[in-house]
Amino acid sequence: MPTNGQITLLIVAIVLFAIAEGMSLARLWKNTDGVRIASKACSYWGLLAALGVLIWHGTTRGRWVPIGDNFDALIWLGVLLALFVIYVKRTPALASLDWFILPLVVLLLSGAAVFGRTEYQRYVNQTWMNIHLLSCFAGAAGFAVAAASGAMYVLASARLRRKEAAGSYLAPLERLEHLTMTAVTLGFALLTIGIITGLVGLFGQGIPTQPAKVILAGSVWVVYAVVLHAPINPVFRGRRVAVLSVVGFVLMVGALVAAQFGPGK
Repeated sequence: MPTNGQITLLIVAIVLFAIAEGMSLARLWKNTDGVRIASKACSYWGLLAALGVLIWHGTTRGRWVPIGDNFDALIWLGVLLALFVIYVKRTPALASLDWFILPLVVLLLSGAAVFGRTEYQRYVNQTWMNIHLLSCFAGAAGFAVAAASGAMYVLASARLRRKEAAGSYLAPLERLEHLTMTAVTLGFALLTIGIITGLVGLFGQGIPTQPAKVILAGSVWVVYAVVLHAPINPVFRGRRVAVLSVVGFVLMVGALVAAQFGPGK
């Protein structure tokens, strides 16, 4: 279980990422070097604080497995997305993606602070659990990136349809579509591994599956399978792919919530 000190440090990380998001949005009205540097600095310090919590928590437990409990897993997922934020801030064409990703980082870290005191439902053996959780959470990170780029694509395309300037803070549509497809490809592969290992582990142990989780996971797989076929089906190119990537991520979040809080047996 996390200590009060670890929770406090985690709250510091949450506040820093929230400030970074506010500074990033402030660039819409005042795009100065000072605001940009302040946003970057808060992101860096927030990332260091989150990593500090992980190290502290691992030292306390005497274990360094990043998926040992909810507290670690949610923070690791937030850290992965925060690292992507650091990357996009150094890439001018994608810098504004942090508008969509930083709120997810804040929500994940907040979830760790609120729900991190509970253990995972260990319905499969340890080996399958490690593979299953790693692939599912890494896949969720990939889908989060796809959803962020998809949301920006929808925003940019809407402005263009209204014959408004997309703005220098929005990435080109072609680049956003490429990023969406790349993130979906990675997330889809990891989700497939997660589904297979989860089902094999569950049936191997003779434990009934959770209907809601299975239905939601299957829905996510179908949605992203459609997205992956977009290059050979012009009907699903562009804006529809972007919308589907957002819908798929919402379903993915639902599947993760159902897996954790639904009945285990």
